[in-house]
Amino acid sequence: MRDGTGQDDECDLKPRAGLLGRVLRLDDVLTGAVTGDPLLRLYAAVAGPGGPWPAHPAYPGGTVAVPLRALVAPDGPHRYEPKGRRTDLPGPAEFLVRPLVTVFRTALDRLGVLVDTDPDVVAVELAPDGGTGGGAVATGRVVVTGRLPRTAPGAGDADRAARDLARCLDLVAASLDGAERSRVWRVAAEELRFLRPETAELLRGDHALAPYVHSLPPGQDGTLRRVLDLVEERARARRARPGARQPAVLLDLDFVTLDPRRRTLHAARRVGGPRPGAPDGILELAHPELLSLLPTGDPPAWERFVEANGLRRAYPEVDPEALRQDFCRAFHRPWSNLGWDELTEGVVRFVRDVEDRGGAVLFNTGRRERVRAWTEEVLARGGLLRPRLLMMPDDRDRPVAALKAVHLARAADLDVVAVFDDLAENRAALARALPGARLVAVALPGYVPGDEPEDGTELISTFERSPRPAPAPVPPHAAVRADSPAPAPAHVPVLSHATSVAELPLAELRERPVLAGHAVRLSRAESTALVDRLVDEALAAGYETGARAARLGTGETAPSLVHRVLGAKRFRRGARDAYPLAVAERDIRPRVERGEPIRAVLPAFPVKQADSGLKALGPLPDLAEFGLLLRLRELAAAVAAVYPPGLRITVLTDGNHFRVRPRAATAPYLACLDRYLRLVGAGEILEIRDVDEVAAEELGPGAVRARGAIEARHRAALEDAYRDLDVARDPRAALARSRTLDPAAPGTPGPAVADLFRSLVHSVPLPPGAVDPRILYADLYHVGPAVPSEIAHDRRAVLRAAWDAALHYASVARTDHDLGYDRLLRPRIRLTLSIPSPGRCGLAGLGGSALMPWQGTGAVDQRGHVSTDFAVHLRDQAFVPVHSPLLGDAQPWFMAPITVLEPLDRPGSPDRPAARLVPGFLERIRLRRR
Repeated sequence: MRDGTGQDDECDLKPRAGLLGRVLRLDDVLTGAVTGDPLLRLYAAVAGPGGPWPAHPAYPGGTVAVPLRALVAPDGPHRYEPKGRRTDLPGPAEFLVRPLVTVFRTALDRLGVLVDTDPDVVAVELAPDGGTGGGAVATGRVVVTGRLPRTAPGAGDADRAARDLARCLDLVAASLDGAERSRVWRVAAEELRFLRPETAELLRGDHALAPYVHSLPPGQDGTLRRVLDLVEERARARRARPGARQPAVLLDLDFVTLDPRRRTLHAARRVGGPRPGAPDGILELAHPELLSLLPTGDPPAWERFVEANGLRRAYPEVDPEALRQDFCRAFHRPWSNLGWDELTEGVVRFVRDVEDRGGAVLFNTGRRERVRAWTEEVLARGGLLRPRLLMMPDDRDRPVAALKAVHLARAADLDVVAVFDDLAENRAALARALPGARLVAVALPGYVPGDEPEDGTELISTFERSPRPAPAPVPPHAAVRADSPAPAPAHVPVLSHATSVAELPLAELRERPVLAGHAVRLSRAESTALVDRLVDEALAAGYETGARAARLGTGETAPSLVHRVLGAKRFRRGARDAYPLAVAERDIRPRVERGEPIRAVLPAFPVKQADSGLKALGPLPDLAEFGLLLRLRELAAAVAAVYPPGLRITVLTDGNHFRVRPRAATAPYLACLDRYLRLVGAGEILEIRDVDEVAAEELGPGAVRARGAIEARHRAALEDAYRDLDVARDPRAALARSRTLDPAAPGTPGPAVADLFRSLVHSVPLPPGAVDPRILYADLYHVGPAVPSEIAHDRRAVLRAAWDAALHYASVARTDHDLGYDRLLRPRIRLTLSIPSPGRCGLAGLGGSALMPWQGTGAVDQRGHVSTDFAVHLRDQAFVPVHSPLLGDAQPWFMAPITVLEPLDRPGSPDRPAARLVPGFLERIRLRRR
């Protein structure tokens, strides 16, 4: 890094006077970090005598480092062609801009190190492109040169580095046209979000990147998550207690849900002109855009504003209180200016999350009824339609705080679990009315703070939450270059543990097309060895579990011992009392008395949900499905240890039962499952059968003939009941009304149409040429006029497709009930991978993940546990594709953290796969015990 004199630091020099941090050799910091930190591993290389290190696995011919300025020079010697996995992701943004900003941000935010971003020094990795006439391909990595990083950098150091980085972005933008040019700074803004507060403070200087610097206050993420957890907990308890009140969150509007920044600037300018005592006006208010903190009309905050800006001293003849009252009048009038307000950052997603967890949001405001129309218009613009608003009467004569508490009587049907308000007097009044509610103070950024939160009250500034799980530290077995020093503090990719795409902050997740260049390809021998070892370990674990059950249940009957096996930690899902011993006796004893294998049935393996690309990376079953088959093999081995005739499992697959799919989609999936079944060695233990084929055998031809008419009758009844609903116009209202309009009799088994819709909406096919699914699904139910037309069009298409799929699913499920599908193959143990309802036996599947294998992508975490996660999260976390001959090149067999790839000291060769897992990692892959 340059020291400000124009001279370069030398590696063996002591820190010069004025440097706030100690100077380290680059290799002492970044070389180790590149092996362990997923983003540095993906986007950075270290300059070395033999070329960039680690060598890029996708280019056996080697790569070179080219200074950025030389790369983008119009008459320069280098011609590059950034290549992406998807054509709708501009190459320069993903292969030049994102690496530059990500490496700068990651090094500073995670390691406390500033890397040199001088455009004449910072280098981009290029590889020869044999197919473009001698041009070059940008690999997506920045090559950090021999300049020195600095730990504990000062603000001046950060300013210089940020200005240099901004110059780099300007150079890239100048070399591009149209949409690609505009994307340069959009990517920079994306990558500078959610910094640590210390990093954000360091970067809030005089440079072009400053407007994009963003962080969350300490504790805000935890505060909001605790509120959401409380809503979910109360909603769960409510389901067990019919008649219990719905949990709710109470939000104030002004300076909480709504940010009136434009009205504040307008009011300040209005009162900043000439007035008695200030004939030339009040400069601080006449030009409020120059203020570091804006005023508010709250008396304590106004007093702080006056003192902080020295207004009493500068304008001694101006009455501050009269000035405040003038400001308030200008702030509130005319009422139509309320339409200028904007929704607070993150509040829409917070409202959605409360609703998705079974709660409701109630807006309790000091605004009067006469401004309801403008208020609802602003909320609707952000997608909050038909809000439940508690507003003041136009003729109110009592304090706002008192009326806010009184008005809670209009929400007696709700159980308010948390209150968000910016004013202490409001919170105090609401606390007295709601003694059990959690109190949260809100102080929007950019405004002079008002009153201090009272003891026990948490404080937030927006409703944003961190979009990613807290990174885990690098474990001892992480890959480290043998001749490098110990790695710098780094993090490893983690799984989301989400069970629905709706739980993920899609708009904040990165696509990372550069991951394709780091894909691993296992040999057939490696794949076979992994399969054989997994099978052997599963059988050994099954026998061990069975032997333990036999020891603990000495003297018990066979049904009791089998019930003990089913309740073992590695197999059980849900509460034990869902499948009590008495029910197990009913299902098991008839077979035991005849000395026959015990029978079990499991609905599973419909089809891989790869339509949107958010869940799965291809249509075929991957290591997740293989792992589930292996778990079933393990269960059978455990049962055989306590009851030698063993267990026989029938898997009922319904890929074309609840959803109409072509055979071309279901047949390859089932064929691949059949191959896995043979690899697992479960051919005599487990059979996979279509549910309708089994129904035809068990229920007879009459049921098959009657099915079409019954299903058509249910579908017609649903369509008639919902004929006035339009889910594409007002999705949430349509879903809410559908529950009351459902023609099914109370107590009809099966999920409601609204619940089916929410389950299916993320797996329906997207319309041709749809926008990026992360944008489409980021706020799927927002289809109002404020949404760009192409996004609204695609969202409506997805909503209609999901509604149609939900109606079909409900019709099929109700037909199944009428025909007695629930009684198929009885008496048998009825296994389920979901939380079990009474009479069913919950099976843990892959253990740590509650996500069904077909609903996501097979993944192996840093410890080697086989799991499932959504593809969109895995890409964001820098999991790389691992291919196997068992599945082919079109789809990865599983995804693995980039940090378990072996760093390459030299380029590979065309006939030998370059990207390799670290030695021993394949041997660590295993099914999770829980």
